[in-house]
Amino acid sequence: MFSVLIYSVLLLGQVKDAYELENFSIMSPIQSQITEAKGWSMQDNGKWAYGDNAIPYTDSRTNTSRQPGTEDLGIDNFISIDLRKIMIDDKQYNVLVKKYRAGEYEFPLISQGWTGYTSLDFWVFKGEKLAELLPEKPQFNVMYLVDLDCFISSSIKNFEKNVFIDGDLNLKSSSTGVVRGFDKYEGSYEEAIIRQIQDVRAGKKRSFGNLFIAVYPIKANDKEVVRFKFVKTYKNDNLVKMQASPDNWKNLFESSFYEVDYTTYSSFIQDSKNYFVELDKSPTEYSSNYNWGILRYQIGDYVGALEAFNKAINENPETDDFMIYSYRGNTKSKSGLYNDAIADFTKAIELKPTKVIDYSNWVKNYFNRGVAKYYIENLEGACEDWKKSYDLGYGSASEYLNNYCGQNTK
Repeated sequence: MFSVLIYSVLLLGQVKDAYELENFSIMSPIQSQITEAKGWSMQDNGKWAYGDNAIPYTDSRTNTSRQPGTEDLGIDNFISIDLRKIMIDDKQYNVLVKKYRAGEYEFPLISQGWTGYTSLDFWVFKGEKLAELLPEKPQFNVMYLVDLDCFISSSIKNFEKNVFIDGDLNLKSSSTGVVRGFDKYEGSYEEAIIRQIQDVRAGKKRSFGNLFIAVYPIKANDKEVVRFKFVKTYKNDNLVKMQASPDNWKNLFESSFYEVDYTTYSSFIQDSKNYFVELDKSPTEYSSNYNWGILRYQIGDYVGALEAFNKAINENPETDDFMIYSYRGNTKSKSGLYNDAIADFTKAIELKPTKVIDYSNWVKNYFNRGVAKYYIENLEGACEDWKKSYDLGYGSASEYLNNYCGQNTK
């Protein structure tokens, strides 16, 4: 019924008291990611140049005026491009996060005193847009442009040192953290993103930024690649129409772009599409609550997830679907309810599926039950379950058997 896989519920190195339900984020962990791409640009001498995760400057000769540290920034660069998920007013959205190298001069008029740091841009858009970014039947050698119609578009400068919210003002002193005119948030950049989303939703601020993604799948002989480009713009009806006009964007790839293997691009989009739950296709109260439980689980709302899973099971206590007990077991483990989680994993194990396609998910219940047993200090029981999952084909259990059980599986 569902394509979303069950993941290991806990890392064994975590502290037992790490779960404080009231502090859970409303944004999911990273669902998919691009960390490697070739950036290409047409040089002023008519030749193409490329860089790793960067689009090179267009001048063919070394520009001696650039300070050390600025030359590798290029026209554009990235460290990673991530997709996450978030719920806004019970609707599914995705958060596209692009982390990149940046910096600024202490004395910009004379280009002196360069300080480098890491910044990010992010765009929040409806989950349905993923289907446009990766059509079911993609056409090779045909360019297309996707308007994300963003709920919010914004930036966070120097997020690794201090979380600053971009308000179209200049950072006064990024190296010391002394800032004038910037909001400062304590905590992670994820929390800063969530706060901005909440401010837009509450009407405290407006967001006019938008993003188009240009995509160009190319197939030549046996090679399949995708060229892509982010086109930052603003939400304005006339501007959108102009930007979306083929006459405007047909030349987007003539001077610069990023390029990855087709499998890299398709996995990047598809891995996030797999988390999109078709709520409109819930014919019963059981399936509706089941789906809402999955959504809440994905974004870390374990209180809401547990409530939804409980309602679903109350609606259909005779269900033979092991997955709902697997999800509820994971939810309880995330909440520190390890004994209750063990009971759910045991129930899931009893409901052994008949379809081969479900087998790999079912086996993980032994592993996850072992993790729950570990946290109640039942190491012997944990090792037994990890060994069982390993024997049934779950190779990832070998690390736990080697490190915690003294069993050499190599």
